[in-house]
Amino acid sequence: MGRAADLIRELKSKGYKITRQREAILKVLSSDECRLVTAQQIYEEVSKATPGTNFSTVYRNLEVLTQENIVQKIEINRDAAYYELAPDRDHHHHHLICKRCGSIKTTDFCPFEAMKDEDGFTPVEHRFEVYGYCKNCKQ
Repeated sequence: MGRAADLIRELKSKGYKITRQREAILKVLSSDECRLVTAQQIYEEVSKATPGTNFSTVYRNLEVLTQENIVQKIEINRDAAYYELAPDRDHHHHHLICKRCGSIKTTDFCPFEAMKDEDGFTPVEHRFEVYGYCKNCKQ
């Protein structure tokens, strides 16, 4: 269970009850094959593990996990928001999104450090998504 177990302990330490649905959401987001997923995709996986769960329960839990900085919500397009586990504080990434096929890759490149204290401005958080064409689509 690895990272999911750590996140469950973190939630418990903050006074949250660990429901079967909350645990299932964290397991889905912690899986190795999972990066960015929609609430609908999470719901479909959680429903397999905890039958009878409704979509609104999954969505409410995602909002709580986002507020607690355990999950990161990324709005890539107007159709649906995507979710992923929030990156570790020491290491984060950004997204490269193909405008044709919709593939999403991550990149470690980050312009944030270069902006610190620029003209007296002190940034405290940021989002950085780059849109373009993947190597398959630009041919």
